[in-house]
Amino acid sequence: MNRIIVISFLILLSGACKSQNLIGYHSDDIKKIMRETQNEFRLNNDTKNEYYNYLKYENRLGTKTFLFFLSENDTCKYTKLMCDHSELKKTLKMLNENYKPVNENIWNEEKNNEKYTVTLKKEQWYFTIITRRKM
Repeated sequence: MNRIIVISFLILLSGACKSQNLIGYHSDDIKKIMRETQNEFRLNNDTKNEYYNYLKYENRLGTKTFLFFLSENDTCKYTKLMCDHSELKKTLKMLNENYKPVNENIWNEEKNNEKYTVTLKKEQWYFTIITRRKM
């Protein structure tokens, strides 16, 4: 019953906020939430990695890849969103609107009495946003 309430609440929030922190969620819940709220992304099961347990989502244009890194019991430990530089301006706006800025490339989030760090790393061909629980 609690799962249904949480999923329903996240669905309502998704219209106002495209970014979702799903750290701590089970892979089954992540799949359901992504399917119901993030129609931009599709699950990609084509690639398998023997070292990492993760879910990989890609957008239709091929400009975004969203990875959910999972623990041994399939709960999300951290996320990584990789985007083409064409997405940078829009993504920075979203980060500044939804998280508390710490410096130029780091934001903080507090959710359900947990603290998270959101870090943006610029690479040559793309940029990455990593969300982790604060230690």
